[in-house]
Amino acid sequence: MKKIILIISILMFGFGISYAQNYELNITNPNFQKIIINVYNLESSNPALALEVKKVIIRDLNMSGFYQANDINSTLNNPADVSGCNYAIYGNVEGNSDNVSLLAKVYNVTNQKLVINAKITSNNYAWASHKLVDNFMLYDTGIYGPFESKIIFSAGNNKVKNLYIADFDGENIHQITHYNTNLLLPMWVNNNEISFTGYINKHPGVYLLNLSNGHLKNLYSASDFSENATYYKDGLFAVSINKNSNINIYLVNKSGQIDKQLTNNNGITISPYFAPDLSKMIYVSNSEGSPQIYSLDLGLGVSTRLTYNCANSQTPAVSPDGTKIAYICAGSNFALNIIGVNGGNNENIISSYYLDSPSWSYDNRYVAVYGSIDSKEGIYIINTINGNFSLAIGANKLYPSFGGLDISKKLN
Repeated sequence: MKKIILIISILMFGFGISYAQNYELNITNPNFQKIIINVYNLESSNPALALEVKKVIIRDLNMSGFYQANDINSTLNNPADVSGCNYAIYGNVEGNSDNVSLLAKVYNVTNQKLVINAKITSNNYAWASHKLVDNFMLYDTGIYGPFESKIIFSAGNNKVKNLYIADFDGENIHQITHYNTNLLLPMWVNNNEISFTGYINKHPGVYLLNLSNGHLKNLYSASDFSENATYYKDGLFAVSINKNSNINIYLVNKSGQIDKQLTNNNGITISPYFAPDLSKMIYVSNSEGSPQIYSLDLGLGVSTRLTYNCANSQTPAVSPDGTKIAYICAGSNFALNIIGVNGGNNENIISSYYLDSPSWSYDNRYVAVYGSIDSKEGIYIINTINGNFSLAIGANKLYPSFGGLDISKKLN
């Protein structure tokens, strides 16, 4: 069998933001000039905290692919004196890493007005910084930013992989499992639960892990092969199960009982992913020869093939707004492609030596993908509007091998 790798308290006071969809530049043009933002030193009685908050703000802005954030090593007293940029970010931060109060200001240099005046309190300085950037992106682009989500991923070596959670920018990595075996294909069920495929009982089985209390539930173990555990609704999960020498997708409840068979194909059928309105299930099957992406109408029970111009289409992910599917076209090279949820409108976002397992951010603009881009291997954040990419977690920096990732679809 071929190797399959699939890539996780704020108080807002007077958020003085004018949500006017302030498009200064055409951000849908791949050749657009990035908006320039000067980020000034934050005033603080805790300089180390202020520096860390500033670093996160700059990292988020640059990772977005829309902005060029300049690190200005001075405080700003009079924003009306600023020139040579589109925006200036400045303000004050107090507290410590576990109790942060960020008073952030964003000045529109072009229009000469204060567009954000926010007080953000949190027990996590990085999250407070992410919140500021997300709200600034809402002001500037009309769409809320993605940086409050989490990435869950599998990492380790060829024999042992465990699960980790990181911020969307790849920082604040925490290991959440400690097994001496391979745990793969993690997926968010909600902000408190994840599913994954694990070799805990020697054969690949699917599990549900509660992040609050650490409770582990074996979702299905009555087969020598079960993989993928994508949440459907009402406590049901879509699981790929080997029965009668074919792998098909079934709905399984939390008691490990099969509720319904969803596909009935010869060969291997894997990678279920539901449209947000639960009208369709997108999946991969080699029932017609090579692995291709299909859509199952859950009301009619009719499947439709969506991909044709790729020898090996794999790891589909439906965007949170239900309009697009990101997938990998594998061959001598690998491509991150996007098609409409009903097929058609195929668009290549980026191609490289190796790419695997895309996952959408909740704002429908970014895809996290594992792969080798720009001669560096790891988890990348890719802006699907303009193709900008940033390395979030380098494999050579932390881990020799990955085993899948998924982005949380809800805010913290």
